[in-house]
Amino acid sequence: MAYQTGIVNSAVDLLTVIQGFAQNNGWTLNGSVLQKSDAYIKLTANSDDELQITGLRDGLSSDPDACPRYSRIAFDTGLWPTNAAYHIAAFSNPDTLWVTMVSGVTDHWHLGFGTLEKLGNWTGGQWFHAQHSSSNAGNNCYSTVLGGTYSMWGGDTARECALFWSQKDGRSWDSQSHISKCSYLHCELRGYVWESTYSANDKSDLNAVHGPTIFRPIHCSNPNKFNGQTILTPFNLFLQNTDGHYMSIGHVGHLRFVKLTNYNPADILTVGSERWKVFPWHRKDSAVPNGKEPNYNDGSFSTGVLGIAVRYDGP
Repeated sequence: MAYQTGIVNSAVDLLTVIQGFAQNNGWTLNGSVLQKSDAYIKLTANSDDELQITGLRDGLSSDPDACPRYSRIAFDTGLWPTNAAYHIAAFSNPDTLWVTMVSGVTDHWHLGFGTLEKLGNWTGGQWFHAQHSSSNAGNNCYSTVLGGTYSMWGGDTARECALFWSQKDGRSWDSQSHISKCSYLHCELRGYVWESTYSANDKSDLNAVHGPTIFRPIHCSNPNKFNGQTILTPFNLFLQNTDGHYMSIGHVGHLRFVKLTNYNPADILTVGSERWKVFPWHRKDSAVPNGKEPNYNDGSFSTGVLGIAVRYDGP
């Protein structure tokens, strides 16, 4: 593991940090594309207030190799936080890079990419994630313990922000894609290059990459009522078969789901010989511990005490 902290004041600053850190840890930069093994990740700062991330199969930028969607950390013009702290870590086996940006102690934004620890022999494996989808309003986001399926609330309001927490971009009863997803996987098991990203497949459970749906009982029961500790759950990913059953296709390395019920942001947890640094998905909200998505009657939203644990062997 390699780990670094510092301060950024713009999307351009954060891009520079990520590119430099990645190159120091085995990634190659060609233009705006970082490459390591079979992962090709394109990062661009279109302004001081927006950092975009997307993926390319074999480094090719045309259809169908380029992911047709992107994720981002984005703010309204002039509102990128000043003197924001960042925590960035890089790992191997599998290759993973994760960065968390923190402003005012309470507010967190995340971006990551790498290669899935695959189960079985299938084409693909690179993934990418950032806090906001391309349809977010400002930097509004939420997360719920049950996981997101698609945007329940019309327009460009808050979107689900957790890693592989939203499965689909479209609603089955209308013809629109609301781009609720902020995590994407190169997976050709269903005949597409990027799962659940095309108008032909973004509403189907069969084409969606499922994560939290499978582990709802564990997430809902956390933390342990005996000692108040939370189970660190891997980000296992699944595809649904035509018979309704699910098959595991792999997991995201070096990252775990966590509930921060009894922890503070940036706390370090020791589990056996492993150490993990924990962060909320956006802002720890003990008043709404399981998070809340906006709906037609109540536009409020929250990430509750839901968050991510990042493997850590620093000081």
